[in-house]
Amino acid sequence: MSEKTKKKLGLIADSSCDMPISTIEKYDVTIISVNVIFDSEIRIPYVDLTTEQIFEKIVAENVVPTTGLPPPKRYKEAFDKVLEKYEEAIFLTASKDLSGLWENAVKYAKEIPNDKVTVVDTRNSIHPFGLIVLKVARMIENGLSKEEILNKVSKDLIPNAHFEAFLGTLDFLKRSGRIAGLQHLMGELLQFKPCLTIEDGLVASHGKVRGEKAKMKYLINLGEKIVNFLPENETFAIMHSTNMEKAIELKDYLHKVSNKELEIVIWETGPASSVHLGPGLLGLAWIGPTAEDL
Repeated sequence: MSEKTKKKLGLIADSSCDMPISTIEKYDVTIISVNVIFDSEIRIPYVDLTTEQIFEKIVAENVVPTTGLPPPKRYKEAFDKVLEKYEEAIFLTASKDLSGLWENAVKYAKEIPNDKVTVVDTRNSIHPFGLIVLKVARMIENGLSKEEILNKVSKDLIPNAHFEAFLGTLDFLKRSGRIAGLQHLMGELLQFKPCLTIEDGLVASHGKVRGEKAKMKYLINLGEKIVNFLPENETFAIMHSTNMEKAIELKDYLHKVSNKELEIVIWETGPASSVHLGPGLLGLAWIGPTAEDL
């Protein structure tokens, strides 16, 4: 494609954003996927692995998968694909404190002449990261310049992207070394549901509740605060991992109590995130004040 027929600005993100394929395709977002590794077998999210398949494989083969960074070739192919259609691109990554994705993105972007790929650390992961990607995609669609977008990302989006989510099980955090064996045992015995959030670019614990009813009550109360705060036509996400029934229940309730038009999307955690978070997760992701300040 000649330079004259290229569009101005393309968008790249790594697969930690956990956006649905339909949204990725709608906004022509190019995804660079991490690897999910089962012993010696490598599978690629968004290509040949879904969240449901990862849990089926774990049960059927009694295997504990790990995740790995994309190879250099995958970056080059993505850059070539985007720059074939666009004059330049913004590359949004998960927090550099959570993985090496940002570091590698910067490294390989430097190999592209004329600084055509601008890498941004979103200081986030999973669905708050996905909401940032969605916002940027819509800004590109609305014709904002790269400079305008980068300014809004740094000032308005990154500091205000949040999530709070409850795990369905502690098993996967234990396998990945995030909690000790005794903590895992006590949590399971007492039916504690840890609440995760992100602080300063790192996933952190935000307390815990005991039992399913307490978990749903917490999310309902938080959801009510979010819908009361957000402006008309704003988007926020109900996040889940193989927990669609509860996600729909939460969405239906929040639509009923809202007196404004809001876009409430249901997004499932991707395969790589699910390696660490496991099945049964349920939570909320939004752009705005922290839960305490809503």
